[in-house]
Amino acid sequence: MRIAILGANSPIGRKVVLKAEEHGISTVLCVPSFTDIIGNGRIVIKNYSELSFNDLKDCHYVIDTESFFNISKYSSEDLPLWHLIETLKDTDTKVLVFGSSAFLYSGDDRRKMVIDTEDVILDDTQNKIDRLCVNAYKRLCQCSNVKWSVLCPPLLLDMHAYGSGKIEFSNDVLPVGLNGDSYISISDFVTASVELLKLGPKPFKCVSVRAEKS
Repeated sequence: MRIAILGANSPIGRKVVLKAEEHGISTVLCVPSFTDIIGNGRIVIKNYSELSFNDLKDCHYVIDTESFFNISKYSSEDLPLWHLIETLKDTDTKVLVFGSSAFLYSGDDRRKMVIDTEDVILDDTQNKIDRLCVNAYKRLCQCSNVKWSVLCPPLLLDMHAYGSGKIEFSNDVLPVGLNGDSYISISDFVTASVELLKLGPKPFKCVSVRAEKS
């Protein structure tokens, strides 16, 4: 398998590169500048809006670590994801996007998204970010000419913990443990992304994941 990683020199992108190569997956590193690059893959140095199909054509998947995780950097119309979908339309290359817990459903009845529940208290900045994510996801759901999938973290994504190595996939409902925990470390989240690629994510679906307590 060969994958391209948008944001391969970001903190999470570098972790994806290392984990993928550890599992024998070939990588293509899509970066806007030649800084903090690791791994053994082919390097494509371009702004994300300038990527062409020739840059990605030999890849089975493109992982977008940028659009939702750094959505405040972009306007809602200029996410790297939209250019990626236009570039890959009607091709066999699939897209796996790192998403947000904001647009997971809060319960199995699927009446409310997490962002609309009273149990989740957000400050103004986080509320704005989450609203942008929800709007972008709704737009993504209208796209059918590229086989996309979304992997969402639970409520708490710890950017510093090493992780337990034990993960549990779920559907588009917020994953919560028996003790009410909804948590994963960035290390376990990256592991989950590679495991999901090996399983083969279902197209046009949103998948969530949380860490299992030891």
